Amino acid sequence: MGLWHSHDDNHFLLMIYRMEEEKFCDYYNHHLDYALENNLASEKDFFRHVSQIVQTRIKHYEAQDPFSGSHDIHRNSIEKLQQFQDYLKSIDEWNARPSYIVLAEKDELIQNQRTEIEKLSLKLRELTDYEVALKIMIDDGHLPTLIDIIQQLREVQLPSGRKLLKSDHKIPYAKMISKYFSHGGKDIPIETARNYFVDKKGDVAIKGTAIQPEHQLFKILLVKHAKK
Repeated sequence: MGLWHSHDDNHFLLMIYRMEEEKFCDYYNHHLDYALENNLASEKDFFRHVSQIVQTRIKHYEAQDPFSGSHDIHRNSIEKLQQFQDYLKSIDEWNARPSYIVLAEKDELIQNQRTEIEKLSLKLRELTDYEVALKIMIDDGHLPTLIDIIQQLREVQLPSGRKLLKSDHKIPYAKMISKYFSHGGKDIPIETARNYFVDKKGDVAIKGTAIQPEHQLFKILLVKHAKK
């Protein structure tokens, strides 16, 4: 029967109270098509009209006595109308809903964004504490020597037989070298460091950069204290 009759709001809203959310779109478009075909309104004016009657009815129910026998019905009606209101929000390409609703939503969005910015700013400050102004300089030509030591550390075992260092991935070691060390007066690209931490078949790297014997200058050993 369409909108724009004397009791159009009642007829339109009574169906919504009993309707599943997934049918909102078809129901809305059914009445929109009627309004357009009969030159009752433009698409924007139709949207504005529907939005207004929904908001007016929500305010009506909210103003009712919460201790009346119909309170449960009113609450359910408000919930269903708010669901439909969310649908209207999703198709509002003109910001044609009542201005106080649009402004309230924008204020909420701005507040949420401010809260998120504060969280990110705090996280950034915390991360800044771990930044280094000057990196540890590796003697020229001995980047592979440092990496050889770190690779040994990955395998060092405690007297209990457990490994001193535990990591399921090799990339943290490459990131550590790139972040905190320099070589030849330059930063170490993370890909350069990553190439040293590759899979091996026996003692031979399957791919990446192998450490040559002339750079394997140190060996980490467990100190065996004399028994008393």
